[in-house]
Amino acid sequence: WMDRLLVERLEQRCEKIAVLLKANKHNWEETFYQCLASGFGLKVNTEPFGQLGRALPLLTLLKHKNQLFQIEALLFGQAGFLAFDFKEEYPNKLKKEFAFLQEKYELKPMAAFSWKFLRMRPANFPSIRIAQFAMLIFQSTHLFSKILAASDIAEIENALAVKVSPYWESHYVFDKETKKRKKSLGKRTIHLLTINIIAPIIFLYGKEKANDKYKNKAFQLLESLKPETNKIINKWGELGMKPDSAYQTQALLQLKNKHCDAQKCLSCPIGNAILNKHPTKK
Repeated sequence: WMDRLLVERLEQRCEKIAVLLKANKHNWEETFYQCLASGFGLKVNTEPFGQLGRALPLLTLLKHKNQLFQIEALLFGQAGFLAFDFKEEYPNKLKKEFAFLQEKYELKPMAAFSWKFLRMRPANFPSIRIAQFAMLIFQSTHLFSKILAASDIAEIENALAVKVSPYWESHYVFDKETKKRKKSLGKRTIHLLTINIIAPIIFLYGKEKANDKYKNKAFQLLESLKPETNKIINKWGELGMKPDSAYQTQALLQLKNKHCDAQKCLSCPIGNAILNKHPTKK
């Protein structure tokens, strides 16, 4: 039942990815790029980050593959972060560069108010996530192919382990200098990306190519990750369920959200077992 729940959850997540894949004419690299962009937004900024990925094609960024400055100009400019007056030299240079690239590619920037900063840790600010995403594009080539070829979670961690450009080491937002710190993409974030983006798209790839090797790889990745911690999983813990991997927590989330909440007890083996053990008295 847990196995079936996990497959059900992966297939539901694959539905959205499949829509993107079709829109991208089955370009897996572009689709992965867009999905990964959504993932970088975490829960709070998923939608604006996804919008950024769709509005700024990977092919456009790859034309400036060897210039981190231009990649940052494109991403921050398209995100709407450069539509202001700045005191510092670096954001003003980005703004000038984006003005040129915007005209060249006929880009229409997003509204800056789309992004959420409120009640977030500075390390999770969308500005920092965009800086990390820019570095990932700069450092990576054929990223989806590398992810497919990765033999374990350690290789995925290495592929996604990026820092930020020097400016962002001493900033969380433009024009406000702070103490210098390295702001690398942490393992926890990479694991969340693996659970929510990487495993589902690898599963879909296996499904589209009729290759169980990739479906099994998605399962193995989830089995290798520690169980998630959130309100729902904590409640399962109170009931005696002690998951030992993300494979199991994903199944338990699916059970709660799609079966328990919908009161589908009669179609659930667990529900049936409880009802048969405690039949209703006539």
